[in-house]
Amino acid sequence: MKRSRSVRQLSLATIYQPRPADSPAGPSSLSEPSSGSRLSKIRWGRCAAVSIPLIVLNCGWIANSEMKTNVTEGTISTLFMGVTFLLFVLTLVNLMVKRLLHRTALQQNELMAVYTMLSMSSVVAGVGHYEFLMPFLVNAFHYDTPVNGWSSFWHLLPSYIGPRDPEVLKGFYDGKSTFFQPRIMMAWAYPLAIWSGFFLVLIWTTLCAACIVRHRWQEEEHLPFPVIALPLEMTRVDEPIYKKKAMWIGFAVPFLLHSLNSLASIVPGIPTLKINSQHDLVADGALHFPWTGVDSLYYQLHPAGVGFGFLINTDISFSLWFFYLAKKLLNVLGVTAGWRDAGHGWNGDTAAQFPFTAYQGWGAWLALGITTIWAGRQYFSDYWRRAIAGKSNADDVMSPRLAIGGLASGFLVMSAFFWSSGGSWWLPPLFLLVYLLIMAAITRLRAETAVLCTELAWINPQSIVPALIGTHGLKQADLAHMGMMTWFNTDYRAAAMPHQLEGLAGMRKAGGAMSPMVVAIMASAAVAIVAASVWDLQMYYVQGADTANVNQWRVLWKGNEAWSNLADWIHTPRAADPKAIAGATVGFTVTCLLSALRMRFVGFPFHPAAYVLNTSFANDFFWGDMFVAWALKLLVMRYLGMDGYRKALPFFLGLILGDFVTGSAWSIIGLVFHMSLFRTFAT
Repeated sequence: MKRSRSVRQLSLATIYQPRPADSPAGPSSLSEPSSGSRLSKIRWGRCAAVSIPLIVLNCGWIANSEMKTNVTEGTISTLFMGVTFLLFVLTLVNLMVKRLLHRTALQQNELMAVYTMLSMSSVVAGVGHYEFLMPFLVNAFHYDTPVNGWSSFWHLLPSYIGPRDPEVLKGFYDGKSTFFQPRIMMAWAYPLAIWSGFFLVLIWTTLCAACIVRHRWQEEEHLPFPVIALPLEMTRVDEPIYKKKAMWIGFAVPFLLHSLNSLASIVPGIPTLKINSQHDLVADGALHFPWTGVDSLYYQLHPAGVGFGFLINTDISFSLWFFYLAKKLLNVLGVTAGWRDAGHGWNGDTAAQFPFTAYQGWGAWLALGITTIWAGRQYFSDYWRRAIAGKSNADDVMSPRLAIGGLASGFLVMSAFFWSSGGSWWLPPLFLLVYLLIMAAITRLRAETAVLCTELAWINPQSIVPALIGTHGLKQADLAHMGMMTWFNTDYRAAAMPHQLEGLAGMRKAGGAMSPMVVAIMASAAVAIVAASVWDLQMYYVQGADTANVNQWRVLWKGNEAWSNLADWIHTPRAADPKAIAGATVGFTVTCLLSALRMRFVGFPFHPAAYVLNTSFANDFFWGDMFVAWALKLLVMRYLGMDGYRKALPFFLGLILGDFVTGSAWSIIGLVFHMSLFRTFAT
């Protein structure tokens, strides 16, 4: 049965329909690109001239603020905060240029190209990728002790696992030195070249996957891609969102509150209202058995989170807060029945205790990736036949033959990267397949919904594979491979594939040709790899990775994670965990069931994406935002209708823009004046 469109399902999907290119009328709604930008060609020389300096600047900003001053993390949100700030400045400057030199100003499709390239630079330099790479490459040798016994696996590590010369690493950990010394630069050149090549292949592989699914999700399913709603509005040159008073009213709310909070960090006594700050609604000792099973009930009010929640369907926002509370009630049930310890805080979500939330998450995320592919099986079958026949459609980003060949060859090259150092042939493909399924699931979620960030704390291949197949039968080389594949699997908040697909979808909505975006995305990633490597290493050699001058979570926690896991797998081999298998089976089954029910029954209120998000960690901080947005949108749609919703959109987009621009501005202030200020966005 085909789902009908109800009032509660109205969202950006209903107002983002592009007008034909030859339409003489102006834009009919807030979010529809203008026909003028749809007809213009992209001047790639100008885009490159603007993008490349900003990419280098952005990588330096990330290294010296997010990794150092600990003010605001600009690459942990689904819409990158730092990129939003740069786009804000760029579009305002572009509007001034348009007044003076009309033909010199960038058009919307050109601005969206710049936005996508900047986003790719944040993917590379940000959390989850190059922020973790440098400590990963050298920590195994620096932090070895008789207790952890890391030296016992040194012989398993290939030569491209970082420089090992203590003299080279002394400045890295102690600081007060510089990376720009011939001996040091030569020591780092080989491992960085190897891993940079691997990472470029990884970027290429996910880009090919994004090109394959784009037509299906955007043109056939008409998914809304709510994350790029604000960039599309900011880049309009004929009727930009900056002309709307409601946007500036929304902008002013987080601007004032953030500024007061940041000033209070400098001048204590200034009145504050700690938005974007963690609050536990359950005070210590306030609950009694069995309600102690609730553990914690963390709540943060993010203006940007409320803004994103207003963009998505109300059935999704309802499901997001409903499943969060349902998870807490299951914890209470577990305590009541004696299946769960009454803890407090996140440690109460212990994987091995009922309702086995982490184990459910493993199956749920894999199921979402698989069902996403299964639902489009006819499209993918046709796509495969077109690839064999060598046929392409006009709106293909790349030819089906190139996309499928690129995906397959990239996958094989990454597998061969680990095959080259021995071990079982089947393990790297299995590990990478799990990674790609998680990428497909995150990308699908981002195409439908817009939680503020996707923090998958325990959803990754190095958790899933050892628990489900065991480690006792694996060779030590296999375990070393899993350890080496950990560094780009420990945090997916800056995952590449969602930003790649959103960049392609945004270019389609802005009216530009999408095929050149393949080159632009890969080129921007290559530039960012070089820039991030230099900025990061210079920052560590100046500040010292083993000092309080840098963010130790990135150095000690994420930099050591691969080697702590490897030591545990070697020293404590385990069989497959029956509880993990059972929990993952439950998560897989529930996700498939929810997906089937939504397809079968019109008006089914529970969205599988919300269940999946609540089995990880991605919604724990943002369920309150979704509740507020859900209630506000219901009221607006009920009493003001679609016209009222359209009129309210600029205000909620202003909440997002004000939240991100203000947070970024104070991050720059903290960087320039070497101050640790109020963290305007953190998880």
